[in-house]
Amino acid sequence: MSDDALPAIEGGTPIFEDGIGYGGQSISEADKQAVFEALEGDYITRGPTVEKFEAAVADYVGVDHAIAVTSGTAALHLAGKAAGFGPGDEVITTPLTFASTAHAAVYNDATPVFADVKRDTRNLDPEAVRDQITEDTAGLIPMHFAGQPCEVDEMLDIADEHDLTVIWDACHAIGSTWREKPAGSHRNAAVFSFHPVKNITTAEGGMVVTDDEKFAERVRSLRSFDMEYSPEGHEDEPWFQVTEGVGYNYNVTDLQAALGLSQLDRIDSFKQRRKEIIARYEEAFSDIPGLHLPTVKNDVDPMWHLFAVEIDEEFGCDRKQFVNAMHAENIYVQVHYVPLNYHPLFQERFGYEEGQFPNAEAIYDGIVSLPLYPSMDGETEEAVIRAVQRIHQYYT
Repeated sequence: MSDDALPAIEGGTPIFEDGIGYGGQSISEADKQAVFEALEGDYITRGPTVEKFEAAVADYVGVDHAIAVTSGTAALHLAGKAAGFGPGDEVITTPLTFASTAHAAVYNDATPVFADVKRDTRNLDPEAVRDQITEDTAGLIPMHFAGQPCEVDEMLDIADEHDLTVIWDACHAIGSTWREKPAGSHRNAAVFSFHPVKNITTAEGGMVVTDDEKFAERVRSLRSFDMEYSPEGHEDEPWFQVTEGVGYNYNVTDLQAALGLSQLDRIDSFKQRRKEIIARYEEAFSDIPGLHLPTVKNDVDPMWHLFAVEIDEEFGCDRKQFVNAMHAENIYVQVHYVPLNYHPLFQERFGYEEGQFPNAEAIYDGIVSLPLYPSMDGETEEAVIRAVQRIHQYYT
């Protein structure tokens, strides 16, 4: 067997001399210039550029309000608090996500209740959600897995039937649409993440978006210490400001917002490049046994944050072997996600255990995210394909 055909884990030469990850940012000269100009402005903390970024995101999504915060996690926290989640409340969400989704309940002393996902889309199964509703259910947090919107109408129908607040975890999905409506545009509120591996970045950052003015006002107040900056008496005593409750310092900076504005200008090109990479992957991998490509449902146009395939025994090795083999090629694929019912926090505090969510757990057994980010060039794309193919060929 030639060295080129031998996987690095078996002694061959790694495909990449230096490592590449499953995701990454794309920073242009225009992005750098935008941040530089913000540095030269009067504000480098939260100022007018943050307001411009919020307005731009609200316009892009088609909502009335957008509130920038320090992360998608912070956005989930504040959205849950603004929704009124608290002790005695149950909030239904997916186990196939990062912990932050469930923390919208946990941070607010509510109970996260997991419902299983659909095997094809990896999104919450509406029927499984119905099965988990009790008299204590206060809200739903559906997540748009990898950027593919979930069944919006079904979730809203459930919310209507049981008078529930819906917070959409759209951290993967800015730029995606469901029946031509942008992800994040549906009631009651949605959250985005602008981490460097997400669809656009502000280095770190997040956003709450909503059409509900009172909800937006509550999030804005909580973002900044739950402070009333103009209470009664402020006109005569302009220094007089009061804290009305327990709030947080989740303020973002004009530097981050300047980067976000510049990135938002590029979102269409980012989406197109992601589509091009995925089209090449689909062409290369469609005939490989045991490698299952993501399902795309009708009525959605995902801006894929992740390209998550599933590996089974027909591929020639299992997922663990595949991940380790790819890492040996210096291609740092990732698994999204270890189901939340596997985590000690949710087991010890809320009584979850392995085996409760068959679809989520079956997906976890095989899922792995391949590199997908707009700054990947064609040579990198082809090298990833070559690595997958030679691992498959070696083990079959």
